[in-house]
Amino acid sequence: MNQCSKSVRGRCFCGAVQFVLTFPTDMCGHCHCESCRRAHGAAFVTWTEVPKTQFQFLSGEDRLKRYNSGSTVHWGFCANCGASFLYENEDAPGRVWVTMASLTGPLDRVPDSHVSFEEHVDWFKVNDGLPRYKEKSEIEIDSF
Repeated sequence: MNQCSKSVRGRCFCGAVQFVLTFPTDMCGHCHCESCRRAHGAAFVTWTEVPKTQFQFLSGEDRLKRYNSGSTVHWGFCANCGASFLYENEDAPGRVWVTMASLTGPLDRVPDSHVSFEEHVDWFKVNDGLPRYKEKSEIEIDSF
C-alpha cells in the first residue's frame, strides 16, 4: 500500500500511452466476469477505480482506441501494442477503471474482493481468503 505518494503513474505495454491516477482510489478488486477474461486473455483482471477528475493522460491519448462491447460499455486499449487497461461504463458516468497491472508503482490500497465470482474459471484455484461476490453486487457467495 502506498501511503507516501499522492498518485501513481501507469502505461500500456509499449509505453505509447501514459497516465496518472491521483489518490485516493475508490476500490481495488479482482473481476472474474467473462468480458474481463476475454478482453485480457487472463483468468481475472484486477481493477482500481477513480473519478475521471483523478485520471489524466500524460502522453499518447491519441493512441487510445475504444471498443464498445455494449451500448454503455467502453474498453480502452493502445492502438500500438493492443494492451487493454481502461474501462468506462455510461451507467457510472464520471468514473474510470484502470487495470492494476498497468500501474508502474504501488497503489494506495490492496485488492479486497473478487467480483462476478460465479463466472470464474475452474482451472485457477482462488484461495486468498478475500470475499467473493455475485456479479458487481454486495451479495456474497459462500463457497464454490
